[in-house]
Amino acid sequence: MGRFIDVYDRLYEAYGPQGWWPLLKEDRDGFRCLYVPENSIKELNRQERFEICVGAILTQNTNWNNAERALVSLAASGILDPESLASMEPEEIADHIKSSGYYNQKAKKLNLFARFCLGNPPPDRKLFLSQWGLGPETVDDMLLYAYNQPVFVIDAYTIRLFSRLGLCDAGIAYHDLQDEIMSHLEADTLLFKEYHALIDRHAKEHCSKKPSCAGCPLESMCAHVRLNNGT
Repeated sequence: MGRFIDVYDRLYEAYGPQGWWPLLKEDRDGFRCLYVPENSIKELNRQERFEICVGAILTQNTNWNNAERALVSLAASGILDPESLASMEPEEIADHIKSSGYYNQKAKKLNLFARFCLGNPPPDRKLFLSQWGLGPETVDDMLLYAYNQPVFVIDAYTIRLFSRLGLCDAGIAYHDLQDEIMSHLEADTLLFKEYHALIDRHAKEHCSKKPSCAGCPLESMCAHVRLNNGT
């Protein structure tokens, strides 16, 4: 396991459990997404699985805050279910998800994905990837967080972090890095969930495009720091 598990251990010690994927809750102030540790281990129902998948589509090419606003809009309108979205015209869906950006494309994706879900498909990666508008990162988000499949999600933060640590090239392909990571870790769904969430948390705290290395829990093992310090 080596350095990959060492990175995880340091991130977990620094930040603790992240409570991904955030799930919608309704209170007197309306709907909001909550990050609680139980989200990673709870037995999800059909609606929660679908909600996570919709969130994975909405967060494409935007930040989670924008995706969450769109998700809340769908829930508040009573249409966050496959039956409703499958029966609506994409133009109708688009009116509810404008905060997520690329809303016309995403509305079409949601409509088609909802129709797909009505067939109760098995969580098969090739099958999900064959659906229009679903790329590897989106599908792996769905499989890991909604269906508890042990697949490691790769995003821009993951590539940035591991390339700076000297564990991969900055231009590495999605599946090459995924294969490399998964070959060094046990196929543990909870580990993969927390690892991906911790990487995203760390990217926001320290490893942004312009890194803030002071106080970074990975500073002592980072090739980027050594290079810039001339050591």
